[in-house]
Amino acid sequence: MAKKMMYSFEEKKNSGNGIVSTIMGTIALVFLLAMIYSSYYMRGEAGLYAGAFGICGMIFSFAGFIVGIMSFSEKNIKYKYPKIGSLMCGVVFVIWLALFLIGF
Repeated sequence: MAKKMMYSFEEKKNSGNGIVSTIMGTIALVFLLAMIYSSYYMRGEAGLYAGAFGICGMIFSFAGFIVGIMSFSEKNIKYKYPKIGSLMCGVVFVIWLALFLIGF
């Protein structure tokens, strides 16, 4: 027997958690750029500021990655924002982790 085709005319909506993940990834990227700028502006003497930006950026990127991955399990959504948010947070978290392990 042939498989019956099922069509759904229900309109897909954007995932709320995917949008949150994208926003958190953007905030983590802003923290990364702020850390780089403050370190450059203070000629390498931005220890406390760079550390604060670093910890906040790592937390935002890790939490955004988790929220983005969890948003894939929602039903009847568009996957644009979960993909963008998860990818952005994952890349920014890897950059933060590399900077942390190098010792900047």
